[in-house]
Amino acid sequence: MQPSLLVANPGWLNAVKWLTIATLVSSILHYVDNVIFFADYPEPVWINPGMVDVFWLVMTPLAPLGYKWMKQGHLHLGAGVLVLYGLCNMLSLGHYNYAPMAHISAKIHLFILIEAVLALGLIGVVLMACFPLMKPRT
Repeated sequence: MQPSLLVANPGWLNAVKWLTIATLVSSILHYVDNVIFFADYPEPVWINPGMVDVFWLVMTPLAPLGYKWMKQGHLHLGAGVLVLYGLCNMLSLGHYNYAPMAHISAKIHLFILIEAVLALGLIGVVLMACFPLMKPRT
C-alpha cells in the first residue's frame, strides 16, 4: 500500500489548511448574509432562521476538528470529517431547488458559488492527499 501524499509530501497539509480556512470564511459570509437577509433567500417553507443557526453551529466545528485530526496523524478520520464538512457546505446549492436562478440576487449567487467551489476544492484535495491514485515519485 502506498503512503498518502500527506506523508510523502507534507506540503499537502498546508493546502488542506488553507482550503479549510477559505471554506470556513466563505461559509461564515454566506451564513451571516442568509440570516440577515433570510427573506431574500429561497428556502423550503418549513425552514426558519433558527434551523439555519443550528445547522451552521453543528457543521462549523467539523472544519477545525477535521484539520486538527489530520495534522495529528489521524489522516483518514480527519479526512472523513473534512469531507463531511465540505458536503455540508455543498448543501448551499440547495437554494436553487426553491427558486429559478433569475429570481436570486447576484450577491446570493456569488456567496453560493464561492462556498460550493471552495467546498468542492477542499473535498478534492483531502481525497487526493489521503487516497492517491498514482504512486508518488521517489
